[in-house]
Amino acid sequence: MAGQQQYYEEPADQEYYGQEEQMPAGSTGEDLTALASVPWVAIALAVHVILLVIAWFIIPTAPERAKIEVIQAQQEQIAEPPPPEQPPEQPVEYPKDEPVQEDPTEDERIVEDAKDEVNEDPSDKPNNDLAENPNDDPSDNESPHPNKNSTTSAVGLGGGVGGGGGRGGKGGFAYRRARGGGGRPHDDRNRAALEWLKDHQNREGYWSATTFSDDSTRTSAKKTYNVEFVDPGNANGDKGWEATCDIGLTGMSLLAFVGAGYDHKEGDYRATCRQAILYLRKVQDNDGCFGAKEDDHFVYNHAICAMAMAEAYGLSGDQVLKPIADKAVDFILKCQNPGLGWRYGVQPGINDSSVSGWMVLALKSCKMAGLEFDYTKCYNDAAEWYKMVTVDVNGYPKTGYDSPGSNNARLRSSQEYEHNPSMDSIYVMSMLFMGKADLNDKTIKAQAKTCTEKDFLPSWDQYKIDYYYWYYASLALYQVGGGTWKTWEKAMSSTLLDHQRGYTEGDKKAGLTSKEALDEHGSWDAVDAWSSAGGRVYATAINCLTLEVYYRYLRLEEGH
Repeated sequence: MAGQQQYYEEPADQEYYGQEEQMPAGSTGEDLTALASVPWVAIALAVHVILLVIAWFIIPTAPERAKIEVIQAQQEQIAEPPPPEQPPEQPVEYPKDEPVQEDPTEDERIVEDAKDEVNEDPSDKPNNDLAENPNDDPSDNESPHPNKNSTTSAVGLGGGVGGGGGRGGKGGFAYRRARGGGGRPHDDRNRAALEWLKDHQNREGYWSATTFSDDSTRTSAKKTYNVEFVDPGNANGDKGWEATCDIGLTGMSLLAFVGAGYDHKEGDYRATCRQAILYLRKVQDNDGCFGAKEDDHFVYNHAICAMAMAEAYGLSGDQVLKPIADKAVDFILKCQNPGLGWRYGVQPGINDSSVSGWMVLALKSCKMAGLEFDYTKCYNDAAEWYKMVTVDVNGYPKTGYDSPGSNNARLRSSQEYEHNPSMDSIYVMSMLFMGKADLNDKTIKAQAKTCTEKDFLPSWDQYKIDYYYWYYASLALYQVGGGTWKTWEKAMSSTLLDHQRGYTEGDKKAGLTSKEALDEHGSWDAVDAWSSAGGRVYATAINCLTLEVYYRYLRLEEGH
């Protein structure tokens, strides 16, 4: 009971009621006992319970803090791997010589199905933008006659992509062509010549013997074509024949670019090459001939263009060019006289060593490019012609132009130019390239030696200048090599380099040493025995090809 009294006497209760209860006067203890028996205690208890319930709801309780479950993550300790074992040092293995080939001047990497990152679709109508063929026969080619008022189709010829890279550097796919092994001497002079050709190409893609000056992009440069050996009163100046040679000049100019390793897919001159290829494709007829056959001399144009197209195909691996080159080869074989060589026209029944030389050289490039044809038969027949016209003249084996032992040809306008052993140099080149003679052949040795005689070495004597002879003799004597080549090369290179425009003593004194100052910078004057036909474009393109002889064809003696 004492505990209950203590509970009811808590200060909180007293405070709530305000004061202690007083016993009334006159009351006795019994009264108190009796009073206690009344339900006051129950009432008080009820009141306390009610107050406690009220207090429970009134007095706020502190919110229970949310329990944050902490997950103890233990990072697995991964042991460091042991250091890799260093392989034993291997000796450096340098590239080995390539194996000897049946024809050492071929490059076996030039194959029909060559692939690279910019190969074209080999289908009949890649990109579906080839103009419908207007010719009678089915053909992938456009009209044989260029329409200067139309937009040139861009099928398969690259456009403005690429450039710069490749294993050949800015030269493009240089690894696809045979390496001459002579390095790239005079490369800056070749570039100057190519720059001139680029800047004088007609916007339709061709080079003209007559309008190249009007086509020049060097609009502010000085023009000084009336120079040494050219009659200042000659209105023709450094121009060639009207329109007749333009197709051939286009092929020769394109050949100068691809000969240096530039094509329509890679390099600094891809746009120039592309336009030239498009033009040549347009002027190829259904039978494969480049250009019209109105002039019998069209065979020269065709041989040069076929050669250029084949080398462009071999250099780039562009399958779009293959049918064009194939048809060009077919036409060369069609033109050959049965059992002998070539002359003007299709199997005219007569032959000459000059046209035959261009055809043999074109077929050589076609074979290098991987084009398939019966080269054994055509080579055998051509060799028969050269043997027939090579006879003893005063103890010397002389190759004739159109008959045994005859002199080389001359244009009617160039009769004063001296004769030279140009047909002999063609014999040497052709027989070596066709595999019909070797370097120990007596005729080869004798004719090569004759080319290095003083009277027949390149020199800047007016009536001895013959760029055509210098080109063929350079091709032939580079194959012969040795002291013969050294003697020839010294005279050839000094003569050409000293008289290239922009580098002559006269141009230097006049301050005309850049293409911005001189329109003719990088070119050669049209002063040789054949320039009246081809003009400055011919002179520049063929001399550029002569300076490329160091790397265009692999030497036979090197055998790889």
